[in-house]
Amino acid sequence: MKVIFIKITVIAVISFVMIVAFPGLSGNDLYAEPVIEDTIVYSDYYPWYSGASWRKGHSNTPYLGLYNSLDKKVLEQHAQWANQYGIDVFKVEYIPQLDKNIINGILNTDLGNTRVCLMYDCLVRFILLGKGAPPYDFNDPEIYNTFIKEMRHIAEKYFSHPNYFTINGRPVLWIYITREMSGNWQNAIIQAREEINRKGYDVYLVGDHIWWDYDYTGIELFDAIGVYSPYPAGPPDLGQFEKNLDFLYSKWYKKVVSSGIDFIPTSMFGYDDRCLSNERPPMAVLSGTYQEMKKMLMLVSKYLDPVNGASNLNQVSHMTFNENHEGSGLEPSEEWGFSRIELIPKYFGSN
Repeated sequence: MKVIFIKITVIAVISFVMIVAFPGLSGNDLYAEPVIEDTIVYSDYYPWYSGASWRKGHSNTPYLGLYNSLDKKVLEQHAQWANQYGIDVFKVEYIPQLDKNIINGILNTDLGNTRVCLMYDCLVRFILLGKGAPPYDFNDPEIYNTFIKEMRHIAEKYFSHPNYFTINGRPVLWIYITREMSGNWQNAIIQAREEINRKGYDVYLVGDHIWWDYDYTGIELFDAIGVYSPYPAGPPDLGQFEKNLDFLYSKWYKKVVSSGIDFIPTSMFGYDDRCLSNERPPMAVLSGTYQEMKKMLMLVSKYLDPVNGASNLNQVSHMTFNENHEGSGLEPSEEWGFSRIELIPKYFGSN
């Protein structure tokens, strides 16, 4: 929990001393915000591209073609673009079935200044477990035990890797759709932390909890609250969506930050999953102009929150780097060129 009251006390004492010792200082000098040296930029990365996945369809065509996620040249180019355009962390979709792809692929690449963290995908994992669509009831022993076992596995397999992203030495792990957990899920989060601690890691846990139902239950279990995709399948206009998103973030930001938890907003430029219509009903297409994309980044910039224990940093996520089935990527493509990715450093720096 953020040490809000301690901070207030310390500020008051410092203010008194400074006013007595240096009466020429103004109030603005005393209460200046901490200097932000960098914004941590996450972008969702998918490690499963192959001939079979491309045959399902694609909403855009990457500049690198219909690539394989284990192609070394592709991985090196992704890393180069990430470094050039300020993508600090590839947030990699994770289920155990992707271990080989991740370990032999993006995690085994010279990423320069970019790092990798995982996002445990509850949706895909529990569908593969035969549990169907969410919500997922953690009173079900199979769901509960699978989750705990795989949290241990992630800690053992990934957290010591030199390319794994940490904040103040704490490995960062996102958990997808925590908002869709029910039953004994809160105890599962607590136990998962304990299990990871026993492995020697103080995990920085991010819950994908933000949604339009404004259900804040359990947010105190996480170090940060964020969202993978804030798109509710409408309205299909980036300008109007941006206005709705402003309202969503304003309410969640107030609740999360006042609770002493880090807040991580997510931006997105587009969505088009019509190529997957054989598998699922497509959502309304979300697309916008270059000016609307800039407004999206201005919006999320309003909700950047200094990190607990590292107040010179804040965090933002972008959906996505390379989700080519859903047309949400930053990755340069034939359809939008570099127009998306080049905006990131203009708003969040390239450090």
